[in-house]
Amino acid sequence: MRLKIALILFICCTIIINAQQKSEQVEGLRVNVAGVYALKNLTIIPEPKNKIENGVIIIRDGIIQSVGKNISIPNDALVIDCKGLTAYPGFIDLSTDYGLPKTQSPKNEVQSHTTENRGAGSWNSNVKPQNSSADNFASDKELAEKLRANGFTSVLTYPSKGIFRGSSAHVLLGEGDPNSQIINSNVINHISFDRDRSEDNYPNSLMGAIALIRQTFIDADWYLKAWSVYEKNPNQNRPEINIALDILNKAIDSKKYFMFETNDELNIFRASKIAKEFSLNSIVRGNGFEYRRLIDIKGLNQTIILPINFPDAPKVETPQEAYDVEYSDLQHWDNAPENPARLQKAGVKISFTTATMKDVSKFLPNLRLAVKRGLSIDDALQALTLTPAKIIGAEKNLGSISTGKIANIILTDGDLFNEKTKIRENWIAGKKYEISSPPQIDLRGKWSFSIIENTNIDTGSIDITGEIESLSTNYLKGNKKVKATTSKIEGKKYTSSFEGDSLGLKGIVRFTAQFENESLLGNGEFANGNNFIFSAKRISQFVQPSDSSKPSTIQNASFEVVYPESPFGRKEIPLQIENLLLKNATIWTSAESGILKETDILISKGKIIQIGKNLSSQKNIVEIDCSGKHISAGLIDAHSHTAISNGVNESGQSITAEVRIADVVNSDDISIYRELAGGLTTANLLHGSANAIGGQNQIIKLRWGALPEEMKFENAMPGIKFALGENPKQSNWGEKFTTRYPQTRMGVEQIIRDDFIAAVEYEKSFQDYKINSNLIPPRRDLELETLVEILNKKRIVHAHSYRQDEILMLARVAKDFKFKIGTFQHVLEGYKIAEAIKEIGAGASCFTDWWGYKYEVVDAIPYAGALMHEAGVLVSFNSDSGELARRMNLEAAKAVKYGGVSETEALKFVTINPAKQLMIDSRVGSIEIGKDADFVIWSGSPLSTETKCLQTWIDGRKYFDIDENKTMNEESIKKRAVIVQKILANPTKISGGGPSKNSHRSERYSCTDETTEGNN
Repeated sequence: MRLKIALILFICCTIIINAQQKSEQVEGLRVNVAGVYALKNLTIIPEPKNKIENGVIIIRDGIIQSVGKNISIPNDALVIDCKGLTAYPGFIDLSTDYGLPKTQSPKNEVQSHTTENRGAGSWNSNVKPQNSSADNFASDKELAEKLRANGFTSVLTYPSKGIFRGSSAHVLLGEGDPNSQIINSNVINHISFDRDRSEDNYPNSLMGAIALIRQTFIDADWYLKAWSVYEKNPNQNRPEINIALDILNKAIDSKKYFMFETNDELNIFRASKIAKEFSLNSIVRGNGFEYRRLIDIKGLNQTIILPINFPDAPKVETPQEAYDVEYSDLQHWDNAPENPARLQKAGVKISFTTATMKDVSKFLPNLRLAVKRGLSIDDALQALTLTPAKIIGAEKNLGSISTGKIANIILTDGDLFNEKTKIRENWIAGKKYEISSPPQIDLRGKWSFSIIENTNIDTGSIDITGEIESLSTNYLKGNKKVKATTSKIEGKKYTSSFEGDSLGLKGIVRFTAQFENESLLGNGEFANGNNFIFSAKRISQFVQPSDSSKPSTIQNASFEVVYPESPFGRKEIPLQIENLLLKNATIWTSAESGILKETDILISKGKIIQIGKNLSSQKNIVEIDCSGKHISAGLIDAHSHTAISNGVNESGQSITAEVRIADVVNSDDISIYRELAGGLTTANLLHGSANAIGGQNQIIKLRWGALPEEMKFENAMPGIKFALGENPKQSNWGEKFTTRYPQTRMGVEQIIRDDFIAAVEYEKSFQDYKINSNLIPPRRDLELETLVEILNKKRIVHAHSYRQDEILMLARVAKDFKFKIGTFQHVLEGYKIAEAIKEIGAGASCFTDWWGYKYEVVDAIPYAGALMHEAGVLVSFNSDSGELARRMNLEAAKAVKYGGVSETEALKFVTINPAKQLMIDSRVGSIEIGKDADFVIWSGSPLSTETKCLQTWIDGRKYFDIDENKTMNEESIKKRAVIVQKILANPTKISGGGPSKNSHRSERYSCTDETTEGNN
């Protein structure tokens, strides 16, 4: 007896000692639970490509003690028979905000310096790398249950707001205090492009967010160097204390991952570019659109945390509904479920996440759909277990069912990837969480029943079929049959009700019966309140009917991916023709030679090498007969907002010289193709006019199908957007926009002057530092650095301008600071002061016939371009509109109508003149030997309203062909119809309830207004 007591005490003490060690003081009696479990008779999938039949898992104090066949079961183990169940490693999700407050708590969070200064953090409320998720974590019972039901046992959690969001914590999805659920803190540092979109906060555009990220990393580097110098030479002004920058430096130094969140495929390239620029150890949370640029994404060698949030099927029930759906949305619905398989087969390392899903319960169905659409089961399991474990350095503790690892295990009643399989249990750190228990009894089959009310006896039969957890019950009496309205099992208790009238029993009949020895016995109640005794006896067992239906066929995506993914995309970039001969054309050279009739052009490797009559055709030359056709240089738009992602304005501050259109070029904008159809080949992408000094421009060639970096005009002169007048002083923005400086026209001048003075001093600080390197290094400021480029004539100014007084004002500022104004844009009153514009060597890039849309343009006239041209100003016409950019040739023709400019000079307004203004005329803008083969073949005079653009070429590649366009239009109609029919044929649509629209593209329109308040 004493021996038994001693043994029990020993076991209890062992449990207490081996249980999780905690610092918390125990109050009252200690509670001990069983710490050792033996799960036997399992099918075990310990890791991908491995399987153990009739296996055993021994769990001791939350850790897997042993796993395999013929395992010896410890005497102190609680034995659980798991016959019919399969064990898988618990899933790991690396992108959640599980357990964090939706609005961040003050703990460990630095407030924005725009409100109340608390803590030595960043000046910008979007920059909070010091946020520690572990400090703000508390278990979320409701969400934990949902995640456990989908197989997840642990997650990475981090704040869902801001740009620099802080560090994540790796936490278990069990119950208990944070101390017991947090596995690791400060795991990954998280960055998003998701910014505050309110108009009075910086940044409120994608390019502003990228600029802030770039400046913050530069500041972190400066902070480290500044303190290093100060500690050696403290006899100078002490640098600031900045917790945010200090945390960033520690993360960079420790080689921790930075995870960038992206919402489309182009943002993956933007994130990778930032990571490369600052030598960051990075991974990407993807978005589901990766298949659109699969080969290029593979080349980035990035790990992608991949949402499998497939879109809902678009509404196409009526022809009108189908017409309203963009082709890209139809195409994405068709392709999205194959995205995981395509990435995996391409060799991209992926890990799955529930991120972006409105309904987490759709995760498993979507996962199974991805498997049906080509993802292997082993790869799917790898992406949920070992891969995420390795990413966060937890492979020694998680990711497989192996000895010594945390007992995070899910038990299913079959193959996890079969749509009928259910997750029955989820074990987290050795604690069981029941997900769904099958009924204890199976009542399916045929029964005879009796209902006894006093001396009355009614008899009949019952037919119970369906799934064991979803019964279908029919009550029969003679030749009458009625379906049960309720039919459910709880333990060994069966409850049912049915409409009794058709069986001779009035109203709804209800009863509850207990199952025992193939019999049911209980009591019930009629509609009139009378009670009865219910009994039934099973006549025969249920026999599963053979499935005579044809096996469902999984339809893969109907069409190959094209670039970009739109009705007018191609499988590859147009081929550059080695040697091309254009014969017998009327050539508008936009050069000294003027218009040449019946003349040939010879092109080789994308360059014009010969112009003349009767050029001889040689071997390996592609010849195009242009008899009756006209050829001009490719048209150039000196003021465009085409192809800019997520905002043309960074309106959060008055001066935003640091932001770059180059960061947000949208190569998939359908406007690019439409503008090619109008003969446009080059565009100057400008920041909007919300700022006195706006962002840096980007000149592009309209290389439809190329990536953003490939569209950029190589070695073009950098520029920047300035703005004068109503827009930068926020005249018509609304009552709440009355606090940002400047609010007056004279304030616009003053802030421009102030920033240039600061730039002069900034440049001098670097010169002083070169003389004395013992000084704390000057902080590199991207805003002032850009202005120094302007002062040093390495960047030219393009100034939004309307009134003559303001044009003269900026001309005086330019003289004072000796910088170059490339163009006055719009320049509506420029005709009044044309001589002054000519004197400073600035160009005028005009609207043609825009007037009357606000008071600021009251003196606008359509003759302005012609009058300035006559005065000797270099004049171009621009679009400032995705619509006008499609017919720039007709804009040029207006110079003939309004002012009598000759036809040859008028065409120069959209060819060589904007090329000169942008300082790219050595390559484009005219048909001359040595220039790029950027040209347009027209059906007639390019200035005629009856003329059509037949072909548009860039670099000797044909990017638009009117005949090909007709074919692509016809094909797109057929493709739409195929996908619509596929949707209509699949009434059950598996999806995560996610958005189907892609934020950076639209086939039907492109919004290019200069400000959100109103155009121009």
